[in-house]
Amino acid sequence: MTQERILIIGLNWIGDAIMSMPAIQACRAENPQAHITVLVKPYLKPLWEMHPVPDDILCLEKKTAANIAKLRALDFDKACILPNSFRSAFLPTMAGIRHRIGLKGELRSLMLTQVVPLAGGHQSNEYFPILAPASVELVREQPELNVPDAAFPGLENYAVLMPGAARGASKMWPLSHFEELAKRILAETDLALVFAGGAADASACEELSERLGRRSTSVAGKTNLKEWTGLLKNSRVAIANDSGGMHLAAAVGTPVVGIYGITDPDKTGPLARRFRVVQNSTVKAREISRNSELATQALASISPEQVFRAVQELLA
Repeated sequence: MTQERILIIGLNWIGDAIMSMPAIQACRAENPQAHITVLVKPYLKPLWEMHPVPDDILCLEKKTAANIAKLRALDFDKACILPNSFRSAFLPTMAGIRHRIGLKGELRSLMLTQVVPLAGGHQSNEYFPILAPASVELVREQPELNVPDAAFPGLENYAVLMPGAARGASKMWPLSHFEELAKRILAETDLALVFAGGAADASACEELSERLGRRSTSVAGKTNLKEWTGLLKNSRVAIANDSGGMHLAAAVGTPVVGIYGITDPDKTGPLARRFRVVQNSTVKAREISRNSELATQALASISPEQVFRAVQELLA
């Protein structure tokens, strides 16, 4: 019997990728003998290297023709298309992959051989009809990551604070609030503080850490994705905006406090066993502009006291 070759076209953000993992794990459970390949942006390759399901990881190239040639040469039987974009359906169609499964949208339905309905509830639900239709009614598993040891000498008994968000100000709690929260944690717990994030967060995190002084450090912009994951794995608690860092902390089992403006935690909340969502707004939206004034006002209304109480609950 020929081994089925399945291509999964992955999502483009850390948080979205993590929210797809339970369905990808269910895909493996339904297809234990299949050869499963994920196609992702290069910066996400280290994330999928920590996941047990993929047999191979392909990186998207800038040129469409190069991607098509790469996929055609690998002779996949089926493409499971997770992004809801025209390009994500165009590539496997032009590569000649016979079975192409995904959600309708962006004038791409004619390129799909099977269009699946949009599932309700949490965003992670959306990927089960595409990847593992027999598992739709089953209890979801947590994301699985094989986390490497983090090499940060001297760091122990710490909380990780992640004040950044790749999607901009509409998902970022004010830095002044993060600073007040950090002062409360230092004053009222025995935890050290580690600020983490990407290169775009490095300057702000370094400045906060320097102002706070002893028991505070910043590794923002100084870690690769695997090191960041290891750092979170060993943390007592993580505090973050609705961001990839929040989902990463949840995926490795760290208790996490998620700070939400007007994004809906019922749709995009962390896939965690121990978490708290702090949100004041009764307005909920999924698609939010990067500079939404309503979102920034909602985030600013959340006090450091509210977030500190959530931290205390998770530490209790």
